[in-house]
Amino acid sequence: MRNFPILTRRRFLKNSLQLAAGIVIASPLEGFALPAAAKKHPMTFYHTHTGERLHIDYFCDGCSQSVLKKLNNFLRDFRTEEVHPIDPGLLDFLYGIQQNTGCRGEIEIISGYRSPKTNKSLRAKSSGVASKSLHMKGQALDIRLRGLKTRKLREVAVSLRKGGVGYYAKSDFVHIDTGRVRAW
Repeated sequence: MRNFPILTRRRFLKNSLQLAAGIVIASPLEGFALPAAAKKHPMTFYHTHTGERLHIDYFCDGCSQSVLKKLNNFLRDFRTEEVHPIDPGLLDFLYGIQQNTGCRGEIEIISGYRSPKTNKSLRAKSSGVASKSLHMKGQALDIRLRGLKTRKLREVAVSLRKGGVGYYAKSDFVHIDTGRVRAW
């Protein structure tokens, strides 16, 4: 049988003060968050058109401004090089997909932000491009998740009910967006 130290009032107060001091000292260094409060979730992206890769740490409570800036640049309109803010809700969506599938494979980006000029050009070539595409607002991604069939990716994305989900079986990708919940 193991003997545990008796927790006296004095020891309790001493331990409490040490903990409080640690929180006060650590908070400014962590943006006022407890160091153990946010668990990081690494995400790796590969852009199929540019060949670029991006590794980020996603936290359930969001990402730093520097990470969002890198993501905005990575998901730029590769045709015009225009950069636009990306809705952080898309990261939440991707995180939910990875959590529900257990697949941590590389997230392949087929399309991120699209400028109005690019969207108009693509729309002229295909009836499948929406005139008011959420890609133009930084609220949509066309993706694959390496190690997961796109059919399964679609099923899980639809079940999360975080926005729109489109399945393009012939082109082998899934569209996700942070607009209203719908599927096609």
